[in-house]
Amino acid sequence: MRRLFVVALLLALPSAAEAQPRLMIGGGFTAPNGSLADAADPGYHLRAALHVGIPTLPVALRGDGALHRMGSKQAGMEAPEVLEGSLSLVYVLPGVGMQPYILGGAGTYRLESGPTDATVTESTTGYQAGFGVAVGGLGLGAFAEIRYVHIPADPGFRLIPLTVGLRF
Repeated sequence: MRRLFVVALLLALPSAAEAQPRLMIGGGFTAPNGSLADAADPGYHLRAALHVGIPTLPVALRGDGALHRMGSKQAGMEAPEVLEGSLSLVYVLPGVGMQPYILGGAGTYRLESGPTDATVTESTTGYQAGFGVAVGGLGLGAFAEIRYVHIPADPGFRLIPLTVGLRF
């Protein structure tokens, strides 16, 4: 009976461990797309996230915050910035050593751009989807992901951020 209890406990530990909140911090390359690409050069972003798994399921919730800064293609125009806050559903695929995942969700995006002396700020909702891979166990780990972000503002714009970072 005691052996059965120990085996059940050992089988339950990985699922309980996956439910632990993980802090994710990273950054990387941001490519503007759509109408934003007409006014902005590629840039960079910084991202922080809280990832919380659901025990016994290959699903997690993730809250993200990011700041994207791109270069301006036109003289006298402010470099576009996008401040992002999003909530995503993450589906973890089976893997050995690496944990591939796909994610999708919605968020609020604040775009700041326009002439240097009359910057325009617009906030709107949008959605994003992507895939990535995580490595590492319960301690320090790493991740890399790519996303497609669509913000249906007027005019709509899109971002493609590539992020690498650490998971704690």
